[in-house]
Amino acid sequence: MKLNELDIHEKEFDLFVALDDKEKIEFLFDATQVGIEASCVKQVSKLAKKYIPKVPFITNEEYQVGPYRLSVTTLPNELYLNSNSLKAIRKFVSKLFNDGVLLFRMKDAKKTPFDIYRYFRAYQIIGKEGPISPN
Repeated sequence: MKLNELDIHEKEFDLFVALDDKEKIEFLFDATQVGIEASCVKQVSKLAKKYIPKVPFITNEEYQVGPYRLSVTTLPNELYLNSNSLKAIRKFVSKLFNDGVLLFRMKDAKKTPFDIYRYFRAYQIIGKEGPISPN
């Protein structure tokens, strides 16, 4: 396919105008080689990677610790514990320490409206090592 044989419609042209000079050349090359649609998909995915912010991976789980509930929220380098028992939080932190997770308490962290239980503790995860024997 030659450059003068390309049939670029309004939507493709709007994308083309949004690209910088180097990306325009790449768009035209790809359009002549693999087609306009594939070229558009490639450029849109590049724009998405450039402008869409990355969301940190967050998990939240609830555990039953004896008669108490414990909510554990993890971020990549942080851990938030919320429970109706301070003893349950201490037990969980001790278990993590024995499993080799090194934690640093963040005393300035505040509860959010999602933390419904009375006690709240926030920790920064410093590192992970091998299990520590209690003996």
